[in-house]
Amino acid sequence: MSEPVLAFAKLDLSIKALNFSDDLEVARSHEWISHVNTKCYQGGWDVLPLVVPQEHLNNHIILQSFSHNCESPWVESHYLHGLPIIRALIARFECDVLSVRLMRLHANSSIKPHRDAGLSIEASSQARIHIPLEISPEVQFQVDGVSVPMAANSVWYINADAVHSVKNSGDTPRVNLVVDCNVNEWLFKLIMASKEKTYCCRKVS
Repeated sequence: MSEPVLAFAKLDLSIKALNFSDDLEVARSHEWISHVNTKCYQGGWDVLPLVVPQEHLNNHIILQSFSHNCESPWVESHYLHGLPIIRALIARFECDVLSVRLMRLHANSSIKPHRDAGLSIEASSQARIHIPLEISPEVQFQVDGVSVPMAANSVWYINADAVHSVKNSGDTPRVNLVVDCNVNEWLFKLIMASKEKTYCCRKVS
């Protein structure tokens, strides 16, 4: 019998006391870039890159936001320098941090069901972490057909290799901090120690 595949897990990083309001106000003052995969969503979905490939540090924001397969080291963008609370949170990750982005799904917008092939602890050495900073009850994030009970200042491992989608039926944007990292012993133990784990019902291949 094959091993069960994790769909999502709530991680114990204890960030409930953090106040991101000043950082988010600064972030909103910048010009975000619309997600390039326009077939994948309806409405508005945009990005602010915070950790980017070094080779694109001084290049266009599109290259900073969506160049994930290059061999260049990952470095802080100039946007991150003005976000001290978010910057300190990223520094708490005891693993190699790759891409970090603020991802904003606008009101009455949706991200269609899709997969980010290979991005899971079972399929590769990388993992995607979602941290909701602004979210309402009208936001539904699903992985493998199951809703993830996201709330502000919670931390979630998401199996992006499984089919996932997001619908924002509310009248305010949803803003998540999305962190891609290399999985090491620290991160693997953090994920597997979760007391709120949900496994995939369908085979992911």
